[in-house]
Amino acid sequence: MTDNNYTVFRRNYEDHISKKLRVGKEEFYHDYYETKQPFGLTIFGFLVLIFALYILIKTHTLYGISLIITGCFFIYGGLKKSKLVFKISKNGIWTAEFGFIYFRHIERFEFYRYIGKHSSERLKIHIKNYKIYKMEMPFLELTISHLDNYGDLKNILNNALMIANKKNKNKNYR
Repeated sequence: MTDNNYTVFRRNYEDHISKKLRVGKEEFYHDYYETKQPFGLTIFGFLVLIFALYILIKTHTLYGISLIITGCFFIYGGLKKSKLVFKISKNGIWTAEFGFIYFRHIERFEFYRYIGKHSSERLKIHIKNYKIYKMEMPFLELTISHLDNYGDLKNILNNALMIANKKNKNKNYR
């Protein structure tokens, strides 16, 4: 799905859910952040910066300036804060791409590992009644290989989904 389809899903999802989204009042018990870059990247950037200053003073100004810019990029990459990508609450999941989705609207989760030139691990979130939300495919796909500590994510999501489905079945019988 393209980014346009994600925004179409988000708009249609918020229009069709029966309960108003209250993400601010949700209590999230698992947070997943992007993987932090190694500190060695910062050290390498600092060394490039020192070498750039030497080049700038001794030999050529243009080479020195280009190396200073390169060194600053490495330092920034090593020091930038990792952003929040995925959260789990008792009622649903929140992702940076899709926003908040209730467990009662999720059919199942699938985990895939794509191996090849650009290998990655992905999570497919299969949505119940996906045609209501004008989706082309019955799932939303999220890359999870860049998340910190995602090893137990499969068990946590499946357990939370099972608990949410049991709650929905109990409410339907009342």
